[in-house]
Amino acid sequence: MQEYKVRHKNTKFYNQKIELDGKTFIRCDFENCIFILERGETEISGGTFKNCKLMLRGNAYTVGKIIKLFTGRSPLKVLDIEEPLFEKVPKPRES
Repeated sequence: MQEYKVRHKNTKFYNQKIELDGKTFIRCDFENCIFILERGETEISGGTFKNCKLMLRGNAYTVGKIIKLFTGRSPLKVLDIEEPLFEKVPKPRES
């Protein structure tokens, strides 16, 4: 197991864009986040994920394409570049 310079432990993330490479996340909670993975150099363990998305770039995207060749299907939903990163929730109207 590799030690990464940036470590997050027991942290809550909400509505954030998170670059995974070079970071460790231990028992972190994520909600409405988008994760970006390029090299695959990350450690994630014991967390929760609610309404999150993963965008693969570079080498990670290539690995995703290879998995699709072998299995005939994508390992993950591919996030379209035009898709908004965070859905806007309408504010409740005041009475």
